[in-house]
Amino acid sequence: MDRKVGAALAVGIIGVIVGVVGIVMAKDASDANKDTQAQLEQQIKQSNKNSAAKVAAAAAAAKLVEKKVQNKASAAEQQDAASLESAEKKDSAQVSANASSIQTLNDKVSELSQEIGDVEGKQKSNIAKVNARIDELSARVGSGG
Repeated sequence: MDRKVGAALAVGIIGVIVGVVGIVMAKDASDANKDTQAQLEQQIKQSNKNSAAKVAAAAAAAKLVEKKVQNKASAAEQQDAASLESAEKKDSAQVSANASSIQTLNDKVSELSQEIGDVEGKQKSNIAKVNARIDELSARVGSGG
């Protein structure tokens, strides 16, 4: 074998070895990449599960807070309704008392109006009697004098 052919053969063998080593390294890198990708996907799934659990826990907590707020608001509304009802009853009682007082005052005004009418009638009657007496006296004075 010639040196050049031997060298070419040696370079060829080295090239094949380097190629095989490169293929093996590429295969190892590909396998490592697949393993890394699988691990990342597993971590993402786990993270998603954890996130979903956190979101669900946060939603449950928010619902509890909302329920507490609604219960407090409901209690406040009930208390306000009770206070309003009490105030309305008190006002209604006051209105009834006022209406009764107004009716009593109206009755008194009617009685006084009637009494005033009676007094005016008697006064007119008395004035008529006094005028008649004055006429009678005037007639006597005029005829006797």
